[in-house]
Amino acid sequence: MTGRIKDTFMSPSACGEVVAVLSHPRHAPGDVVRIARTALHWSQAELGRRCGYSASQVSRWETGKLPLRDVELLRTLAEVLTLPPAAFGLVPADTAESGFRPVAPQGPRVGGGTTLSAEEDDPVRRRAFLRLAGLAGSSLTWPGTATAGSATDVDPARVLADRLGDVLLGPDATIAPVELAVLRESLATARREFAACRYLPLADRLPALLNAAAAQAEDTTDPAAQRTLAEFYNLATRALFKLEASGLEWIAADRALRAARAGEDGLTLAESQRLVASVARRAGHHDRALALTLAAADHLDVAGRTPPPQHLAMRANLYCSAGYAVALAGDRDRAGDLFADAAASTARLTTDPRRHRAAVANLVSHRVSAAYLLGDAGTALAHAHSLPLTAIPTAERRARLLVDTAMAYAQWDKPEHAYRTLLTAERVAPGEVHTRNAVRRLVGDLMNSPRQAAMPGLLAFASRVHAVT
Repeated sequence: MTGRIKDTFMSPSACGEVVAVLSHPRHAPGDVVRIARTALHWSQAELGRRCGYSASQVSRWETGKLPLRDVELLRTLAEVLTLPPAAFGLVPADTAESGFRPVAPQGPRVGGGTTLSAEEDDPVRRRAFLRLAGLAGSSLTWPGTATAGSATDVDPARVLADRLGDVLLGPDATIAPVELAVLRESLATARREFAACRYLPLADRLPALLNAAAAQAEDTTDPAAQRTLAEFYNLATRALFKLEASGLEWIAADRALRAARAGEDGLTLAESQRLVASVARRAGHHDRALALTLAAADHLDVAGRTPPPQHLAMRANLYCSAGYAVALAGDRDRAGDLFADAAASTARLTTDPRRHRAAVANLVSHRVSAAYLLGDAGTALAHAHSLPLTAIPTAERRARLLVDTAMAYAQWDKPEHAYRTLLTAERVAPGEVHTRNAVRRLVGDLMNSPRQAAMPGLLAFASRVHAVT
């Protein structure tokens, strides 16, 4: 990868001093960004590159012309600037299971904590992270330090394929094990990068983590180590789904499933089997994909009046995947039945608002995709417009829905609408649009449209998404 930016570290003591200054309620989030950026000696352009935004966007944040209210963006900024979430009025990542919420009742203004937690400042844990940083070529750092952003001259799909290909086809057996607690925190950070569509930093981080997690699983009989390894391979598989099918997704999914079987956890096993089924579906094995997906539900505990919400959410996800698989095979009636089952599981999640919100978004997204596959663009668009973007919990999910909506517009012979929707998706999550193979195929189709004149800037957009023109 060319043009990589050298990472800059803010020491824990400097970070604590910055947070102490920022904790005064007079500081808005834009002030937090400006002060922390200056402490790291970064320009606005460099911060923008690390976050996947332009320098002018950073300037608008800092001056308050563009208020910072999006929680996912605030969390990403906290990671990149090496600040604890409290600097932006957010709870720490390890409490995010119950959903993000402000620390103090001052809206977007900063309040609450003033220092790093003992865990973040623990020298032993920091040394473990820095050891991982060495494995990743100095790009994997103490939680929150990001690498180069998604510059348009770098193809994130190629970088992801190359980096993950290196570790999947030739894992480094010389890597020493890393403490499980460190791996779990690194997994949470990598998942947040995926959810924010920050695929270039993920490409730097994930290979070293896969090697370290494999070494840890080899070094212990603790099922938790196998479960963590499976979750890393699951994340790698999901990243590879953004790219053109290459065979690497088969390797990652198979390793995830093997580790999950030794991990003694029904949820991890169900997710790993779902992803194996998705790989099979991508290869055209629709019946086998359906069977694997439905069989994965056997690992879940959904009986009784109050089943664990995480199991209900997984069941809904499995049935969404199954509905998509049969839609790909052209079975409209069966797809409708499977989505109805997914909706029933989703409805039972109302006591868990965070998971219910994510399950609803997932259901709508799959219904859009399935209707498109079945050639029913009108139904796809009706589903897409039934849910506001603000109701979708992550940038990755929002961008996926927008891309699928654009594909439905193109199918309905409305290329101008498809193009405008892709531009919206790029504003929401540039990393997703610049990486996903489906976008490149769609842009190639738009370039051949006789109505190109109604799509100003299409050629430049095609260059940004690395479409073949």
